[in-house]
Amino acid sequence: MKSILFLLIALFAFASSALAQHGTAENGYYPSGYEGDTWTGQVVSANEHTREITLSYTHNGKSQTFVGAPEDGYLVHEHNGPTRPLKMSDIPVGRIIKVWYVPETKKVDGRKVKVNTIFLIDAVANAKESRTYFKAFN
Repeated sequence: MKSILFLLIALFAFASSALAQHGTAENGYYPSGYEGDTWTGQVVSANEHTREITLSYTHNGKSQTFVGAPEDGYLVHEHNGPTRPLKMSDIPVGRIIKVWYVPETKKVDGRKVKVNTIFLIDAVANAKESRTYFKAFN
């Protein structure tokens, strides 16, 4: 009985860590310069004005937040086929999603600012054509 209880606790702990916020991408084809950064969390907001997506991850009472913006030209397929630019209303607020991003430093109003540029969102795949390269992260 103790071994079954221990097994269930270990399984629960593993399952909880499987939803961890920052992660490494699977092997696959990615844009040049991508280093394998991913983030998984619940969508807190998708701001149309700033084009920022905010994700939150809470575990054991501690919360972490990720803020990123979809790359310029991020396109999505409509259900009936046509491609159109991503609208922030396409991002499902309240849902747990995974994003693939590139951390960059950009100048904004004369200051260097860290920006997380999202090139893929699992809930709304990017239909933008771009050159990709195979990268192994495992």
